[in-house]
Parts: sequence; structure tokens; C-alpha cells
Amino acid sequence: MDQDQQSQLERLRIVLDVARRNGNQLFIENIEREISALERGACSPIVEEYLTDEERGG
Repeated sequence: MDQDQQSQLERLRIVLDVARRNGNQLFIENIEREISALERGACSPIVEEYLTDEERGG
């Protein structure tokens, strides 16, 4: 994992802590999916779901 991915992972974990404190279950689930994908080296599930191929590549 490169430095950029590590930084992104750290930020996601901070946001996840806030979401847990606020009890926002949908947000928690989405952040957990993002963290899991990042740890596996996979593409972001949110990016895959909401961006077109052109938007992802450009």
C-alpha cells in the first residue's frame, strides 16, 4: 500500500469513528466497504457504483 492509500485509509477510519458515534448505520456500512476495498487493493465500491467509465478514467 502506497503512502496515498495509507493516508486515505487513515482518513476513512476517522470518518468511520464519527459515523459510529452518530449512529449513522448506512454511512458506517459504506465506509466499512470502502476500507475493506482499499485494504484489498480493489477499486472503491462507491466509485464503481456512481461514476461512469469515462469519469473514472478522466
